[in-house]
Amino acid sequence: MSQESGTTSTLSNLENQLADAMTVIQILMANLENLTQQVVHLTQNMALMQANQNLPPPTPIPQPSPCNFSLPPSSQYQPLPSPSLFALAQDYAASMPSSSHIREQKIATPLPFSGKRNNTKSFINGCCLYMNSQKLEFPDKDSKIYWILLYMQTGSAKTWCDYIVALMYKEQQLFSTSDELLKEINQKFSDMDKRTTQSLKIRTIQQGDRSVDEHVQEFEKAALEAGYKGYPLVVEFKCSLNSGLRRRLMELWLMPVTIQQWYDKAITMDHQWKVARTEESFYRKVNGTVRKPPQHGQQEQGQGQGQASSSQQGYQ
Repeated sequence: MSQESGTTSTLSNLENQLADAMTVIQILMANLENLTQQVVHLTQNMALMQANQNLPPPTPIPQPSPCNFSLPPSSQYQPLPSPSLFALAQDYAASMPSSSHIREQKIATPLPFSGKRNNTKSFINGCCLYMNSQKLEFPDKDSKIYWILLYMQTGSAKTWCDYIVALMYKEQQLFSTSDELLKEINQKFSDMDKRTTQSLKIRTIQQGDRSVDEHVQEFEKAALEAGYKGYPLVVEFKCSLNSGLRRRLMELWLMPVTIQQWYDKAITMDHQWKVARTEESFYRKVNGTVRKPPQHGQQEQGQGQGQASSSQQGYQ
């Protein structure tokens, strides 16, 4: 009798322990499901944030397979408290700057266009550069068209702009995109025979009072637009230099061959000549002499003659 009573007590304890274990398992399963949902929401928010920052999407987290374990219907449980990861992810996403809050870098607007042929290309390039870098300022294609026309308010460009605006008021669709408008401006105001114009310019351009750096930049631009290459370009460049500098270059033991070598040598010699003039002027003040600084290929002139500019003295 006592043995049956002990067995009954042991079975009762085992049943109680089993019931407690079932309760713990149920609680763990509930928390696991809660955490799984929070991880899914967090992954979605991270993918959204990384999409705004042009980052690759995160590696998806494999979800646990569903558990087929069944619990007694009489079991009651209360989920354990846990920190809200979804709320933390939302706070983090709110603190990150979105694409609409990123401040675009401001650049200079194009200069107002008056219709001069020499400024047409610069105006078109300025419009394209500004519209492509400040896309948030132009919500649609019409805003770009109106913005371009606002910078055509002087000279012959204003007359043409007034005509285009009048046609627009009559509900005539002239340009579907800003590219079509810029193409029309290029055809209307640019030089139709620009290559011939630049060829004439490159034959008549002279260094004058400008530094070699400034002269080379203008000469390179004219050569590019005129299509000059090879030895003819070298000949035109030599003719455009001041006589003193050209003579010094021609007296070199190893003369430059390519046009780039001529550019580099001319800039180097011009820089060396300016340094020599500065040093000679300094030594003259220190030594108290009255010797004139070197004239870079030009003989000393009398005191009665007027002094030309520093660049012109050295090259003529």
